[in-house]
Amino acid sequence: MDTAASGTASFPQRALGYAHRRARVFWFWWMGMIFGLPGLAQAAVLAATGQSPENGLVLAGLGLAISGAGWLMAIGPRFTRTDPRPADDVNRAEQYVRIAPGSAIGMIAVMVAIVVALMFATPRGTAPDVLPILALLVVFPLPVAAGLLYSAHLHRHRERFFAGWLERR
Repeated sequence: MDTAASGTASFPQRALGYAHRRARVFWFWWMGMIFGLPGLAQAAVLAATGQSPENGLVLAGLGLAISGAGWLMAIGPRFTRTDPRPADDVNRAEQYVRIAPGSAIGMIAVMVAIVVALMFATPRGTAPDVLPILALLVVFPLPVAAGLLYSAHLHRHRERFFAGWLERR
């Protein structure tokens, strides 16, 4: 245990630092899913419309590769037993916890509205060669929103998670 960090910082500051570290580790591997999940949606729509799903599968594979690389890059902070760096940005974290759900819902709603508008306002909006791109666009904000909500969850319950981590190490 790092006595310098734990001796000078309060429990809430250390808990917030722990939440920041866990969120950072999460985003390292989840960033690939932001590409992988829309790629799977695109591949599914490509296959359903009788086209080759290759483009979507390449994007999904790229997302998996990015996730794997991110997981490996975050291996140090993921399995560390050292105290987290204390954080003082409690107000910013509380604001993030408050606005994350609305931001997640808002980005999904805006993207769905844009895609629906494109489907009806453009001459080829529902053409079989256009639908896979629209599927990719409509699915894109879903993993972003899920990541925002999970990160907000980590920050909302930071003291409980930090206390559990202290008991386990």
